[in-house]
Formats: sequence, structure tokens, C-alpha cells
Amino acid sequence: MEQALELFRISHIFPPANSLISDISTACSPHRLNPLVDINPTSTFFSGDDLSRVIPNVKHSKPSRDLRLVIHGSAGGEVHHLFKYLVRKVQNLRGTHVDLEVLTQENPKASSSSSILLIPLFLLPGKHVLNDIPKIFRRLSNQGIDTQLVPFLGSWPYWISTLKYFVNLKSHNEKSILLHHPINSGEDGNSYLKNLNRILEIPIISWTQWHGFSDNSDQTYTPIPFALAPNKNTKGLRKSDSISSLLEVDLFMFNLIKILSIMS
Repeated sequence: MEQALELFRISHIFPPANSLISDISTACSPHRLNPLVDINPTSTFFSGDDLSRVIPNVKHSKPSRDLRLVIHGSAGGEVHHLFKYLVRKVQNLRGTHVDLEVLTQENPKASSSSSILLIPLFLLPGKHVLNDIPKIFRRLSNQGIDTQLVPFLGSWPYWISTLKYFVNLKSHNEKSILLHHPINSGEDGNSYLKNLNRILEIPIISWTQWHGFSDNSDQTYTPIPFALAPNKNTKGLRKSDSISSLLEVDLFMFNLIKILSIMS
């Protein structure tokens, strides 16, 4: 197991472009869906330090590859303004082209890039990571695009560190619970959630279970929606404020912008 988890150490999440994942069978194997290791909740990543001191293999040279970010999207292919903001900021900082591939759009946007990093902006190892991402990778590769696949966002150690930091901050004033999209990916999904629970040390349940859990609990919990952008399931979860997704919180948005802007 440790040998499998080694695949997701930070040096593998942010390797040089020539050593990123190019074998789709390896990239989407079950071993690559169990990445939550070596998380440092006291990381200085949040204090504004030079990222090259915090993340191995980060160089200040201009990134050479374009990015293609894969998101779910809303009905009819609509893209939330948070993702549009993310794309604008990352593209400006990188100086390369940044595309969105939206799963709910009927026809995927054509890519004019010759070399890209394919980045699944998904938090769970569900059907989109297991089924859709391999198809997108093969389609782009078959178009002659030099495509390198990065593991899904929810497996990045520094993203988990950000989440852990956020949970620790909130724990000073309230009891938190993480609410996630229902997941049906068997052992991979269950293992991921089990490891996430071990790291965050708060309850983690599907948002479909929230009302029953809340009604039957003798303690008051404040839900943290485990979603990047608001959706119909998360908008009514919060009780005390209007936050219904992670990217509405500056900490998550700015750290994601930083990471994407330096990947090469």
C-alpha cells in the first residue's frame, strides 16, 4: 500500500513536464486514487512564502504548456462565474492559454494547443475521474496534442492541506462537518473518504444524508460543502452565511490560482 501511495507524493503531483503522466492506464488506475499521504497541516503554504520553497520542482521560468481544466458545469453547459474568474487569473499569471472542458456541454470546445496539461478539477474519485477523464485524454491525444494528465484536484496534498487548515480555523468557533456529493465508485471512493476523514478529523457524509443527520444529532454542526462552485444541492446547506462552495472562500480560490499558475 505504501508503494502505491508513494505515487501521490507532492513531487509526483508537480513533476517536470517531461515526467508527468502520459500513460492513461497508469494515471487512472485505482492506486492513483488513494493519495492522502504526508499531509502537513502546519504548512507555510498559507503564509505567503515563496512557493518554490514550499513545493518541490517549482521553477520561476515561464510555463510552456497550456492548461485544459475539466469541470462538470451546470445544465446546458453553463459555467459558473467562479470558474471564469479562475481561468482569467491563471491565464494572466501563466502567460499561456487556459481552456475549460465542460462535461455538460454537448460538444467539447476544440483545442488549438499543441501541448497541454489536462487537469481534472474534481474533488472525488467518482465516475467522471474514472470514466470521463480517460476518454478526454484519449481524444486529445488522438488529435495529435501532446497531452499530459495531472491527477484529480482532490488528490493534491497541498489542496488537502488547505482544506485541513480551513477546518482547523473553523474548529475554534464551531463544530464542522464536510458534506460531499454522493459517490458510487466502490472501494476507491470509500478509501478516499476514509483517508480524508482521518486527516480532517471531522464527520464526512453525503449531502443527501445531511438533514437526517442534523435532525438526529444532539450537537450543532456547521456544514462545509465539498464542492468547488455552488450548485442546487449546496445552496441551501449553510445556515449562518451565504457560502455554499469552496471557491467562494478566498483561501481556496487564491491557493488554487497559485498552484495552477506555476505548474509546468
